[in-house]
Order: sequence, then structure tokens, then C-alpha cells
Amino acid sequence: MAQETSNKILCFGELLLHFAPDSEGTWLKNQALKIYVGGAEYNVASALSRWGNQVSLYSALPENYLGNQLELKLNDEKIKVLAEKSNGRMGTFYLPFDGDMQNAKVIYDRFPSVFTESDFSGFSDDEVFKDVTWLHISTITPALSENAFRKCLDLMKKANARNIKVSLDLNYRASLWQHQNPYDKISQLMPFVKVLMGNIWSIQEFLNIPIEYELNGNFNDENLLKQAEKSASEIQKQYPNVELIVNTFRFTKGDEVNYFATIYSEDKLFISEQYCSDKILERVGSGDSFMAALIHGSIKGNSIQKILDDAVKVAFKKLFVQGDTINETINIENL
Repeated sequence: MAQETSNKILCFGELLLHFAPDSEGTWLKNQALKIYVGGAEYNVASALSRWGNQVSLYSALPENYLGNQLELKLNDEKIKVLAEKSNGRMGTFYLPFDGDMQNAKVIYDRFPSVFTESDFSGFSDDEVFKDVTWLHISTITPALSENAFRKCLDLMKKANARNIKVSLDLNYRASLWQHQNPYDKISQLMPFVKVLMGNIWSIQEFLNIPIEYELNGNFNDENLLKQAEKSASEIQKQYPNVELIVNTFRFTKGDEVNYFATIYSEDKLFISEQYCSDKILERVGSGDSFMAALIHGSIKGNSIQKILDDAVKVAFKKLFVQGDTINETINIENL
């Protein structure tokens, strides 16, 4: 583990239980099911804590033994928990361990949950923001309830007023945005964002910035880089507060994967190396580990190219670690 830093990162989002059956259904015969603790913001917090950062997770937990056990687990990970507690249930999702969060195999069971029902009134601003220098949220959270959206907006506004850097991950989950227009909510958050991560497709979904170049669907399409630069440039025109814009590109075909990313900063597009493998073990959490590495490298003051290179290596390595979070095999200081 890296030496602990004096900066403190606050992540706001729902803590989930991930039930991971096998696709063939042998879990029913064996009466055994893999269960992971997950949730986009928790995954980020877990990696950051493992690398020696001070981290707090603002979330909600049921006021029962399950909530207590989860709080103890996070404390063991050295993640400070700010938990709104109430009678209710944890949000869950079902996804086979060979499935992807973007495909039809993910089944959400998170409405209602203690998080989606919370009014987030249990902690004062001073408690929430004590020693915080960075706030991270994903676009999953404002999709969950009107209260969650309002809390995201409130936290971002207050973080901006306190000179706390704000990052937003444009995680697009179509099933969470049914009967909602993502742009209506995310455009209200954007004026407070300094670091933005997503891809050209999620930028189009959330920010109404279209893909203008014709793409052939292949990872080696030169137009991907042109579109990444075009999308990022348009974001900065509309939201000049955004200092750094990330586009990640993960192309999978069966178990084969090709992965690379770009960062746009100060009118320049930085491009990572490309990584490929003919087999991966896990499709969940790679983007969250990238986000954690992006935050970690930024706080350390690394160069943009090093931040990008480290984040891509971490995200690619996560594809070979089962579960929602990284483990001890991924040390950002020794990649």
C-alpha cells in the first residue's frame, strides 16, 4: 500500500450488493452464488483507499445487522462511512460474472432501497466536507431518485464554493434513465465539474454532443481520435470550467478486448498506448478503477501523460481481477 496522503476524497453514491451467478445456471444445482460489494462510487473509493488516500463514502445503509456488517467491511478498508440509516433494504443487481454492465444481462433490483428513499439530511455540510479536497460522483447516482439528484447538485455547488475539485463519470445505464431525459439533469451538474470521464457515446447521450465522424466499429478506426478531440473541444466550449476530459475506448468481441484512452487538456489530445488480450476474466469495475487512478494521479500532481498511462494500465489489469473492485495485485505505484 502506498503512503497515506493528506488529501481527502469524498465519494457520493449507492452501496450495492452484486449477485454474480454463472450464465449456465449451475449455481442453482450447487446452491452457491458469488456475492460482491459494489457500486460505482464505492469501487472508486476502494481503489483510492488501497493506494493510501484518505477516502470517505457518503451513502445509505439499512439499520440492521447487514448494514452494520457492511459498515465494518468499509472501515476495515479504511474508508470512512457517512451512512444515512433507515429501515429498508440494500439495492442489489444481478449480473453473471461473464456479463457486462452495459448489456441486457444486468438486472437491477434497487427501487426502492435505503439510498433511493433517503432524503440525505442526516449530516451537516461541515461533517460531509471536513478536510475534503476532491468530490467524486457518477451519473448513475442522479438517475436513482429526485432526492439523489438534488443532493448531487447541492454537493457539487458547495464543493465548488469551497474550492474542492469535482469529478463526474458519465456512466450511462439506459435502464436507469427510463422515462427521464439524462441531459435535463446532467446539464445542471456540468457547470461545477472540473474533471470529466466518459466516452464519445456517453457524451452524446448525456450532453447532446453528437458523433459527427463516421465510425466503422473497429478499435483501430482513426476517426475515434478525431471524434474524441471534437467532443472534448465542444464540451469545453459549452462548459469552460471543465479542465480535463477523458474518453475511454473498450472494444470487446467475445472474450477478446482492445483498450485505450485519451485525455483532452489545454487544447491538446493525449493518447495512451493500446492494450489487447484474447481473454478477460471480469467486465465490471474497469472504468471505476480508471477513475480512481485518474484522481490519484491528479492529486499527486503527475503529468497528464503519466496520469493517462497509469490509469489505462490499472483499468486493463482490472479486467483480470474478479469482483467489482481491484485487489492487492494492482499497485498504482508499481505497474
